[in-house]
Amino acid sequence: MNSIVMNKLKSNFDIYLEHEIPKDITITDLLNEEKCLSFLQKYMSELKAPNLTVAASMLSKRYAFLVVSSTLYSMVEFNGVLNLPIKVCALTKEHKLCIQAGMYKWVEVNTLEREEWRKKVLRDLFSTHIMPILSILKKISGVPSSILWENVAIRINSVYRKTLVEELEPIKIKRLNSDFNFLKNASGDLFKLKENPIKHYLKIGEELKLNPSRKTCCLYYKLEKHVDGISYCGNCPIKSRQTKARNECNERDKNKC
Repeated sequence: MNSIVMNKLKSNFDIYLEHEIPKDITITDLLNEEKCLSFLQKYMSELKAPNLTVAASMLSKRYAFLVVSSTLYSMVEFNGVLNLPIKVCALTKEHKLCIQAGMYKWVEVNTLEREEWRKKVLRDLFSTHIMPILSILKKISGVPSSILWENVAIRINSVYRKTLVEELEPIKIKRLNSDFNFLKNASGDLFKLKENPIKHYLKIGEELKLNPSRKTCCLYYKLEKHVDGISYCGNCPIKSRQTKARNECNERDKNKC
């Protein structure tokens, strides 16, 4: 992996090597129930979240950005990925991703073998990395799986949407659409589940315009303060209703003049 790729991942997705930034908790430790509870309690305090459910939802949004968004972006932009098994990953105090130098691997693909390569990359990503994280967060906090998986899906929608806006190269747009359709139509086996948990939440292009709002709520509105690296979802139904109410109120005030 060259320095250009690493710098992109650092600037766009807060991914650092271990000698660049100190770690706070390894992801292996996060999968331990006692350590996960302790971390979530601390995270809840930092966020000023009212309970562990909200804290777990926020953590899943942040982690999906760090690991899922960066992987899918790399697949489109570089036709390669930073292989990130759980054992090489850690979170910093600033909730950035810290990876062990020498333990990660950059894997590129031969174009003729891309479909098989993609299936393996995404199965490793979701079934052996993301699935265990979401499972422990649900177990410790009680947050519904539907919220956690839609948190993952909105990160996917976001990175693809932004890439489509910025990208001009036809080959990369073709990769993006192919990867999106694969994820949308993947079987549950890709996630180590009976059914695909994100297919109903994945939306880009016209589908997103016609039906922009989330189906579940990530609970961000329950936080007492704005948090760096986490914000209202771009398709937040609560924020959308607030904006609509404000506009209607402004329109009524205008008509009174």
